[in-house]
This record gives sequence, structure tokens and C-alpha cells, in this order.
Amino acid sequence: MKILSSFIRRPLIAAGRDLFAPRAVERRETLPDYLGGVSLHMVVGHDMLRMGLLSLRSFEFHTRYRWSPLIHDDGTLDAGDLALLQHHFPDAVVITRSRADQEVPVGLADFPACRDHRMKHHWFLKVFDTRHYAPGHRYIIIDSDIIFFRRPDAVLDWLTTGSEAMRVMEDDHEKYSHSRQTIEEQLGLKLLPCANSGLDLMPKNAADLALADKFLATCADSATQYPFLEQTIFAIWVSARAEGRLLPREQYEISWNNFRRRAAVCRHYIGPAKNDALYVEGATSFWWQSCVQTRLFPQR
Repeated sequence: MKILSSFIRRPLIAAGRDLFAPRAVERRETLPDYLGGVSLHMVVGHDMLRMGLLSLRSFEFHTRYRWSPLIHDDGTLDAGDLALLQHHFPDAVVITRSRADQEVPVGLADFPACRDHRMKHHWFLKVFDTRHYAPGHRYIIIDSDIIFFRRPDAVLDWLTTGSEAMRVMEDDHEKYSHSRQTIEEQLGLKLLPCANSGLDLMPKNAADLALADKFLATCADSATQYPFLEQTIFAIWVSARAEGRLLPREQYEISWNNFRRRAAVCRHYIGPAKNDALYVEGATSFWWQSCVQTRLFPQR
């Protein structure tokens, strides 16, 4: 948080990370199980697990459902991490990297570029593994550095109406692997600007493997920003659907700001913000909501 000196910022980060975040994650209300047939997915590793647990708990708290998430191990989760996940989310399904590396490439046999790039970096687990293991025809992907602060009405409407629209977040900057013009020329489609894959509402038929394979085979080797190939695939998928939409940026926020917007439903803490503002603002705010306000004002 740039407005604070390191002398002040460091103890605030430590308090959010080591005091407020664990308490907020530990508290789990008695909520109805979500039984609507939409699965919730997160790719996470050892270094991001504390954030991921906070993200999942805040999503659960504000949707007012108890979820059984599918956790995709990026290959770095250890025995202690798995025990922690089991403690906080006993109904979670953890898909280990070793298992996925055996099973997912078989499902990508007809899409060699997808298969090959999936093995190159764990970013692609979010693209291909979530689709592979989603048990139903719709699923949600959430990044481990997103915290919810309000009821996510757009998400809940998507869930309850059975919508087949694909929806992703809207960034305030465009972060694709290539220029938008290059992608449009290669694929022959109009690309939505500023799509961000931090939160994705996915009909499975929107996750077009043939289109992803064409993009990777045609463009991956010339990527100027290789780490954004994953996000670019989601942008291509949402752009290819007539009903593809971006979530409202003012509510589903992505920013480098010190503090979230007042109207923010959630915030995707990107860059350095995930190591300071996520804990100073995010963890502390959610602890206050889930552990203090609910006791002071039990009717929600």
C-alpha cells in the first residue's frame, strides 16, 4: 500500500496475514449446500494457499451457500497443505498434479497444441483441467487472489437462471499475449477489450478446445507476453460467443489501488497488491464482516 511507510505497512500486513485471515477462514457458518449442478474450481499452489482459502471462504460467505470446491494442485501442494484444505473444506475434491498429468492429456489427444502447452506451465491448468474435471455443463473458476465483500448478484443470477452466457471480469488495462489486432486477424473474430480471467462463469461448450488449439498452434510461438496466453484464451472464448459478456468493472474490481471501490462486490488483487493490500484491506475487512458484524448484527 503505497500511501503507508514500510514501518507501518509491514506490521499491518503481518496482522492481516497471520491474525485476521486465519480467523476469518476458520469460521464457517451453517449454510445450505449448493446443489445446483455448477462446480466451483480453483487452481492453487503452496505459496498461494492461504489466499486461496480466504478467497473460497469469502465466496461462500457472500453467496450464502456451502460449496464443495474442486481444488487443482499446481504441483506444489504438500501433505500439510492437503491437511489444511481437508480441515477447512472437508467436502473439497483435491485433484493432484500427478493425477491430472496422467488424465488430462488423454482428453486433449485431438488437440496437440493444447496438450503440449498444458505441460509447459501450470497457468494452463486453469484453462484445460477445470474443463476436464467439471462434472456438469457449467462451472465457475475463481483465482486465489480474489476476495468477496458483497453478495455477488451477477454470479447468483447466472447460477439460478441456468444461463449459458460466458462471463469474465473486465480489467482496466488490456493484458493479452499479442496485440488485439494480431489475434483478430489470425482467428477472424472480434476480440472483447480488457477481458480478465480472474473470475469465469463457464458453460462447458464455451471452452472450445478446437479454437484454443488453433490459437496456440498459430500464435503461441510469437507471443510477446507468454504468461498471458492463458488469459488470452479465455478472452477468445468469451468473444467467440454471441452472449459472451464482461462483468461490470465497478463491482467486480481489478485494480492497483490502495483501497477498493465502495461498490466493489469483490476485488482481484493483482501484482504487488496481493502481498500487501490483500491482507491489509482484504483479509481485515472480511474478518470484520464474517467474525464481528455477524455477531453484532446476526440477521443478514
